Amino acid sequence: MTDSAHADDVVEQLQAFGLQTYEARCFVALSRVPQATAREISEISDVPRTRVYDAVGTLEDAGLVAVQHTKPQVFRAIGLKEAIETLRRTYESQLQSIHDSLEAIEPATVGQTDTTDAEVWTLSGQSAIAARTEQLLAEADDKVWVVADASVCDSELLDSIETAASRELRTRIAILGSDARTERLPEEIVFEPSKACLRSLGFVATGGGTDLPSNNVTRLVVVDQREALIGTDTTDVQIEVDEQSVYAAGETNSVVVMARNMLAGQLSAEADS
Repeated sequence: MTDSAHADDVVEQLQAFGLQTYEARCFVALSRVPQATAREISEISDVPRTRVYDAVGTLEDAGLVAVQHTKPQVFRAIGLKEAIETLRRTYESQLQSIHDSLEAIEPATVGQTDTTDAEVWTLSGQSAIAARTEQLLAEADDKVWVVADASVCDSELLDSIETAASRELRTRIAILGSDARTERLPEEIVFEPSKACLRSLGFVATGGGTDLPSNNVTRLVVVDQREALIGTDTTDVQIEVDEQSVYAAGETNSVVVMARNMLAGQLSAEADS
């Protein structure tokens, strides 16, 4: 990737944190030099000079840029670690504000009947699916069964699994494609499914997620025998998400029953072997 492409990529990511295009471009430009005047920032960033002052002023208010009030003014970006920490705190503060506002809204009554056992929901994007997986583990009361490819096992998921194990839940875990991933997990909760079992569960290829075909299962989670989540890899499909999943709840829900029976069969076979 060229320097220009890297810069464009960072600009897009900064926009996701609330910076406008010119602000993000100016910050990236300043991060490439020790300090710069408005004219120099304009030359590096391709931001019109007349817009640089407004953009840098916003960055100063956000704590991302320091200003030396000389003639002409000189600007510099704060240190990288400091900038990341500033963005993180701002982002977490905004998320907390959204959470508090949503929690304060009175629930609406729409007169729907409870059909939980017949409902199946879809969720897209690895980040959203990971968050849902971790929430399921956090709310578990009794049993936690997880089979997951290493490609979707980040430190947060492993932390959630360890926490579930520490709560003395009946926990059985299989992580595919990376033996090192299981080393931090308690030995008594880890099992190794047979190849036949993996094929039956939909894990067609394993190996740390490097060779997963389209629509291959990436994770299978069953919690308390009444909730299930099944994720599939979509990186080779012409859509903009890396993973999709179905989620269902209810002891008689067909998706829950299917997932529960598949994993229960494997665990029974393991016990008999």
